[in-house]
Amino acid sequence: MSVILNQYKLFYAAVPKVGCTSLKGMFFKLENDRAFVPYTVNGQSKNVHNMGYRTMLRDTYPEWRIRDFHRVALVRDPIKRFLSAYSNRVLHHKELSQKLAGDKLTALNLQPDPELDLFVERFEDYLQTHPSILHHTRPMVDYLGADTGYFSKLYPLQDMDQFARDISERTGKELAVGHEQTGGRKFKPSDLSEAHTRKLKDYYEADYRVFGDYF
Repeated sequence: MSVILNQYKLFYAAVPKVGCTSLKGMFFKLENDRAFVPYTVNGQSKNVHNMGYRTMLRDTYPEWRIRDFHRVALVRDPIKRFLSAYSNRVLHHKELSQKLAGDKLTALNLQPDPELDLFVERFEDYLQTHPSILHHTRPMVDYLGADTGYFSKLYPLQDMDQFARDISERTGKELAVGHEQTGGRKFKPSDLSEAHTRKLKDYYEADYRVFGDYF
């Protein structure tokens, strides 16, 4: 799940590709006074996400636990977030390779390891081929909801260091944010055609409408 710290009455709602891995690492160190190190149990790999800080969709929040908590989250320009997901999950982690998604790619007549233009062009189909692609690209409103007033404070991604300082002040522990999941070529919105930019703006329309003031 996302991070619930009863001791500090603090709830952090995670959004994939919005500093998610880095911040979960920060919170793990806050709770345990040591950095998280991935490990394996019975052949199953454990990372900072699946060992306890699983990202939650908005409709799965444990409201009974966090009703009076200080609730915080980070948001990011949707197209920049999409490009980061493509770079990291498709190019770096090869989640749309023949090895990892071959059968589903074949069933939908999709090329493995697509270039950016092809990935955008057939985005709806590629979403069906690997659960991680959907997880990292679905709209932020799926994770945070459409009511910004639900949160005590929302931060744009570029204010992540300020976020860490605010959490340090709240908890009384000096915290710093690392930078995880940075692998992959970097893309800019200008790398997209006008047609593909329009397509992504339509897909993320709710994100721009709800969180547009933050980016």
